[in-house]
Amino acid sequence: MSAATLEEGPLRGPSFFLDRTALRALALAHRGQYAAARPYPHVAIDGFLGTPLASALAGLFPGANDASWKRRDHVEQAARLGQLQRKAFEEVPGALRHLLSEFSSMSFIDFLESLTGVQGLITDPHFRGAGLHLTLRGGHLALHADFNRDRFRALTRRLTVLYYLNPDWEAAWGGDLELWSADLSRCETRIAPLLDRLVVMAHGDDYWHGHPTPLECPEGRGRAAIAAYFYTAETSPDAPEPHSAIWAPPRP
Repeated sequence: MSAATLEEGPLRGPSFFLDRTALRALALAHRGQYAAARPYPHVAIDGFLGTPLASALAGLFPGANDASWKRRDHVEQAARLGQLQRKAFEEVPGALRHLLSEFSSMSFIDFLESLTGVQGLITDPHFRGAGLHLTLRGGHLALHADFNRDRFRALTRRLTVLYYLNPDWEAAWGGDLELWSADLSRCETRIAPLLDRLVVMAHGDDYWHGHPTPLECPEGRGRAAIAAYFYTAETSPDAPEPHSAIWAPPRP
């Protein structure tokens, strides 16, 4: 059973929404695997939305010339396109924008909290550093540990979610997400960027990951991913004690 339900929408025919019941079942089925995974907590869930919906979304994913991507070509990362949030995703088809919204929904937050045990998760509606990513032939992302704070909101990063939209992806093309040991001595896990695969992984300053080997996919193909990051707020010693609503006394 996939995590999405289809409904007849008012504008473009069928729309989809993440199903809270199905997501809870997924969380319960995978939370032991998440907690025990090496080299740090993570899980890859296949068939997340179901092949028909995932294939349709993959067909809408913008190509290299279909949107105002910002390209990165550095030692650490090359031929990587992103930053469509600079224009509020206005060039992104509506169904993909809807998926971004669903990743910020109550149902998805409940799923992540049940899966990981991290409570009080906060989404980032600006998708800073996240959103849609497309890596072209020859591109790579060096091993790294992710940034740890949302400095605009003074929040601590806790989780990364990746969702892949790559139909018929061949192993020879590379692009596996590699998770490395804390001492960088070995790759402990490889996760291929296959269509309809959802990855959830914990954040840590020695949680090394990337896809460091240049892609060998054909020209015209790319490694398509959607990323979302999740945070928690730290308790301040100066914060007031919580209370319920304070009602004014009745007026005479």
